[in-house]
Amino acid sequence: MSVKDPHGAQIQSKCVDNRDGTYACEYLPQEVGDFIVGITLQGQNVAQAPYKVNIEENSKMASPFKSYMDGPALQPGNKVTEQQTFTIHAVYPNGQKKTTGGDLFESMVTDPRGAKLNVNCVDNNNGTWTVTYMPTDPGKYHIEAIQRNPSLKHLFAHIKNSPQDVLIDPGTVAANCVAYGPGLEPGCLDTEPAHFTIEARDKNGVKRTEGGDPFKVDIQGPTGPVPCEVVDNGDGTYAVTYHPSDAGRHDIAVTLEGKPIKGSTFRVDINAGAWAGKTVMESFSYVVKAHDKRGKPLTVGGAKITASVKKPNGQQCAQTKLEDHKNGSYTITFKAPEPGTYQVSTKIDGKEIVGSPFDQKIANF
Repeated sequence: MSVKDPHGAQIQSKCVDNRDGTYACEYLPQEVGDFIVGITLQGQNVAQAPYKVNIEENSKMASPFKSYMDGPALQPGNKVTEQQTFTIHAVYPNGQKKTTGGDLFESMVTDPRGAKLNVNCVDNNNGTWTVTYMPTDPGKYHIEAIQRNPSLKHLFAHIKNSPQDVLIDPGTVAANCVAYGPGLEPGCLDTEPAHFTIEARDKNGVKRTEGGDPFKVDIQGPTGPVPCEVVDNGDGTYAVTYHPSDAGRHDIAVTLEGKPIKGSTFRVDINAGAWAGKTVMESFSYVVKAHDKRGKPLTVGGAKITASVKKPNGQQCAQTKLEDHKNGSYTITFKAPEPGTYQVSTKIDGKEIVGSPFDQKIANF
């Protein structure tokens, strides 16, 4: 007796004499297809030999030729920092999906260096198997999914779309990412926006050259949360702008998927800045230049100059000063403690000088 598989290769078989005129013949097919069984007696084929036998799949088991795998781990763009997941779907020989488990599916993953990775393949008992693994380095990963023969477990077949090669990107590692810029340094004011930059880096500390990472920035000021904006520059850097409303310590937490970047949380002391809406003109001054009766400027001091300022309520402004520069020039200074119109008078020998008196209007504070 001889048996050839669908590829023409000889496979093991045996023929046992039952001593009663019959012979028990046996062979174990390891795949589906047409097998050629030859039986001879004294070198001659017996009647109708050789026999063509079609071996079909077990209709009660999943078919490796119909079963398939899919999921995010088989798509491009995955990162070395993320656990990879895909699903094996069991399908009967007739194309109908299985809804029960029990089949002997397995998966093997080889990393870019040729090392076999630890792979977890879980039977969900609903006709699917969840496969997970953790990449080690960026590069090409070789993914295989097989179904073993339940009777002879050393025999297996790849499922329909196995094997596959998938490229894994370096990914961004939070602990290697950095932030820098004036918004993280002393000297920032509470009257203007502050700016800093986040730089994404991969597992090896190399700067990323593309964006897409979901960085989050949380800033707490002396009186609560501080608004901020994060802009993806698309080159591995992210521009952060925040708007302090109070002076004092600000805690700035920068995270990537819940993990802090290098140096986070940052602590920045914000200084109080000058605010136009609250800044007032505390005092005013003007210069008097003395001339003689011919209009010639005097170059010596000592003129009998007096100055008076009346507040909006008509009372004299007590804080009025006159300074003689001893060169014919005199500076008059007065304070304006309240809004309104002040009447300013300057006299020489009791007579108003040219342009005096005049009104100085102070707007509401």
